[in-house]
Amino acid sequence: MTRAIVLFFCLAVCAGLGWFGYCHWYRAGSNQDIRSKSPPKKKEIVLDDAQRSYIWEVEHHVLVLSKHWFKDMSVALQEANEKALAKLLAPDFRGGTLQKPTEETLDTAYAKVVRQKDAGHPPVSLDPPSFLRTLLEYRKLFVKAPHVKVYPKTMGPHIQEDLDSPWEGAGVLRMWGEVGPDKPGEVKPGEVVLHFRFRLPRPQKNHRTGWLESMEITQIQIGQAERFLLRDVTAKRNINADLFHDNWKSDRSITVPGGVYLCDFNRDGICDMLIVDIDRHYLYQGLPGGKFKDVTAEMGLPGYFSPEAPGNIAAFVDLDGDGWEDLILGGTIYRNAEGKKFLDYTYRTNLRFPSDATGISVCDYDKDGLVDLYVTLPGKGEEKDWLGGHSGDKRGNQLWRNLGNWKFENVTEKTGTSGGSRSVFSAVWLDINNDGWPDLFVPNEFGNGVLLLNQGDGTFREHALMKGPHDFGTMGITCGDINNDGHIDLYLANMYSKTGSRIVGLVKPGSYPEDIMAKMRRFVSGSNLYLNRGNLTFDSVSQPWQMNDIGWAYGPALVDLDNDGFLDLFATSGFVSVSRDEPDG
Repeated sequence: MTRAIVLFFCLAVCAGLGWFGYCHWYRAGSNQDIRSKSPPKKKEIVLDDAQRSYIWEVEHHVLVLSKHWFKDMSVALQEANEKALAKLLAPDFRGGTLQKPTEETLDTAYAKVVRQKDAGHPPVSLDPPSFLRTLLEYRKLFVKAPHVKVYPKTMGPHIQEDLDSPWEGAGVLRMWGEVGPDKPGEVKPGEVVLHFRFRLPRPQKNHRTGWLESMEITQIQIGQAERFLLRDVTAKRNINADLFHDNWKSDRSITVPGGVYLCDFNRDGICDMLIVDIDRHYLYQGLPGGKFKDVTAEMGLPGYFSPEAPGNIAAFVDLDGDGWEDLILGGTIYRNAEGKKFLDYTYRTNLRFPSDATGISVCDYDKDGLVDLYVTLPGKGEEKDWLGGHSGDKRGNQLWRNLGNWKFENVTEKTGTSGGSRSVFSAVWLDINNDGWPDLFVPNEFGNGVLLLNQGDGTFREHALMKGPHDFGTMGITCGDINNDGHIDLYLANMYSKTGSRIVGLVKPGSYPEDIMAKMRRFVSGSNLYLNRGNLTFDSVSQPWQMNDIGWAYGPALVDLDNDGFLDLFATSGFVSVSRDEPDG
């Protein structure tokens, strides 16, 4: 994995080890006298010992709060134990909740969600009994003991660097489980999410009662559904998940083991599925009724990658324009023989991909009727380059123009589509400016990505979505018209870390140059949705829409799951997690 520096950062903060080694990795080169023959000196910018110690202590206290104090609250709420909850409150506890909040409602055929937000009015004051009754009223929505998680998002002493002063912060209380009538065979899922501000004394591991001095609810969200929208039906559809690599069960930890690709390769009107895995791949034919049949060998595919294959890239694409989707699988090119067989045509084409290619995006960029290929490549991490947005690898991506008759031309240089020295896991074609020509967005795991605008003459022009670090560090991407306004929007999957956000927020102003601080803040702020407002202007709405803090994400997808005419978002998370059931973020 090329993102070694960032991986170190996230693992360090998630383990509570601090983020201080990371601070040493930024170096600023000094100006050199042109008469000097000595190499330029590099200056390390490092946090002083006092600030590093302070940040370490704060994060240690956050772990104590999460592991012990908030854990006690979670268990008491799960058991609806009012007496246990009462023991957590300080004698002079002050509670609060929203007064005359604004309300947002989503009411569809499958679910109803109500979100109440602060409208700027003073909170309703609650004494301890009233506050406990309020919490337990939300708990009563569940017919069985729900899952409960309470965690801090921000936290620190009221007087900075005075660890013995009162501690303040903001957190989230989440309950989820079964709601509604408890009838045999009837399961209705529900969720309660309360955002809150809190105040408490300095957290101490052995101080387990009377610690919560104040807690004010600042946002309330309640969601209920008549049924689960999605269920795990893998086995029922004749797919054995045990065949695929699982990092939780294997001694090998694979960053990107493969992917899933959909296509109706035999044109019977039923979607088929290719699953590419680190060890082998499977082609499943879709059958009437929703089940699948393994037809890998039947369709002429070997099932295993050859040792010299360039990774596990794949793409269904009609390369010869005959109306049947062909298949690129690793370094092998297969022609689709009218849905009856995939024939190895590698020898007929000059397509050759780099051994570390990460993906293929397909589009007829020049509108000549032949589908072209954009091949993305990863970079390599270098301590002197990554904060500057460079990967240390100057190759760039590749654009292959389809010439017909299984011949292709590498037109990367003449079209201006390499994406520079970015490190890229995926890219997406879209007509961002509605001029009828497909444009290309190229993300970057080490810095800002770039929008490549199709000029309609065989060349592309670079354009930034916004000023400053915006999509900084993106690893996954999807696009679609979110609000049905006729403009295609972008969703960029990144990593969100509660711990990382807290730590970056604790760094004193001036410790690093502001441009570096802006990049580090963006690195931990999570995924981003950019609304396309037209005329190449975009609004970043993930944080105000509360979509950013889902964890470390790679492969998102936009799809209309409930057939209401609006695209829904499947946002992945959990790349770095303590366990399968506790995704990061």
